[in-house]
Amino acid sequence: IKTMVKTAMSKRRRTSPVASPNINDIPNAQLSNVAAFLPTPSRALFALAMRRASVAGGSFLSFGEETSLDFGSIEKVLAGKLTDDDVCGILSCINAKETLQTLKLTGCINITGTGLEHLRGSLVLQQIDVSLVGQHECPFIDPDPPLSEAAVLPILDSIIDARD
Repeated sequence: IKTMVKTAMSKRRRTSPVASPNINDIPNAQLSNVAAFLPTPSRALFALAMRRASVAGGSFLSFGEETSLDFGSIEKVLAGKLTDDDVCGILSCINAKETLQTLKLTGCINITGTGLEHLRGSLVLQQIDVSLVGQHECPFIDPDPPLSEAAVLPILDSIIDARD
């Protein structure tokens, strides 16, 4: 009897292989509804992820009348991992040149500033905070962040010149 139980337990039921679920299988309307509950920076990161996953280019997400983007409202660890490519992709996803009035790069300690290129010549941007630290935080970052005046100043100059 022990042998029969052991043999029966070691036999596995054969099942047909099931395809792994894919993000592309979820209707865009459902993804959009889920994203609507996210704060703007998180929704922008979600849109960037969907763009990179080629899910309708992330274009199904609506940013409505959002005119402010503050990276200080996402987890500090995540903000610290963002690259210039990530910031550029996010700004592109939200059509920042045409809509964004306030940008705060709080916690984005890994950028040089080249990712702000999408803002070049913006007529609507009113405030950009490149201090990288939040209010009431120590202004010293060790090691020094790679933020470059040479990358940022021409973009800021183009914004100012566009208004003249």
